[in-house]
Amino acid sequence: MLNAGEAVTDSAVDYASPSLAEAMANGRMNTDEPTLLANVEAAIRRGHPQMQRWPARHDRVCLVGSGPSLAGTVDELRRLSWEGARVVTVNGAYHWCLEHGIKPSAQIVMDARASNARFVAPEVPGCQYLLASQCHPSTWDGVHGRPHVWVWHAIVNGKDDAVSQALDRYYRGHWFGVGGGTTVATRALMLLRAAGYVRFDLFGVDCCWIGAEHHAIAQPENAGDAGTRMTVAVGDASRPETMRPFVMSPWHVKQLEDFAQTIRVNGALFSLAVHGEGALAYVLRTLGDGEPEIRPMTTIPE
Repeated sequence: MLNAGEAVTDSAVDYASPSLAEAMANGRMNTDEPTLLANVEAAIRRGHPQMQRWPARHDRVCLVGSGPSLAGTVDELRRLSWEGARVVTVNGAYHWCLEHGIKPSAQIVMDARASNARFVAPEVPGCQYLLASQCHPSTWDGVHGRPHVWVWHAIVNGKDDAVSQALDRYYRGHWFGVGGGTTVATRALMLLRAAGYVRFDLFGVDCCWIGAEHHAIAQPENAGDAGTRMTVAVGDASRPETMRPFVMSPWHVKQLEDFAQTIRVNGALFSLAVHGEGALAYVLRTLGDGEPEIRPMTTIPE
């Protein structure tokens, strides 16, 4: 059962099930490299200002993903928003916040597919739109003419790949890449830290299914995730009482690993509170900046 309170001992783990490594091997980038390069080359020529590094600023930031725990934390998010926290959304969390009467201060999009253009509509007055240079031209078309649009660069392979070389040619070396993992949530955290923010509350960043839901809103791109679900035990195996079951798809596993590494390496640079009852919140409450162990148990049937 998802988020059950009982500990999971080693004897409960079904090692005959597919390994996490095998599950992760089935994943792949959702956009090929030539398309990424073409998107970047088109985006940077639109002339939007780049995101810049700033000294530390202590505004409270609510970084909102679209994980299923949002339904149970909406009152907490509203309260922080009313108290003056900046609400920064990623992808479909933009629509979810608008539907629940919460105005985003900024929207961050990273995905290179054309379908992500829907994440910048409708325009919200005063909202800043922070788009990765790899975003599809249709996403950039969606913010055309808006007053607060910024470009940033999600770099994967370092300074020697074709994208980095294209950025060097255009900006003459005056740009920086934002790392932090494979999903927009981890990159958004590091982008906002580069912009100076140091106080974060994460909402809807669960790294797991909750019940029958992988997102708080409809997300067609994840329609096939039900067939990839698996139950995993998460915690510190040297303390069996901390091992707790969660249901994840492979991308959830990778996202949790990315967040754990990001916090382990950069955690001294910011304060972070994760709301909800997802896997990431559990890991931070239980292990702090320790590295979680993720052990397969069984595959969930369709």
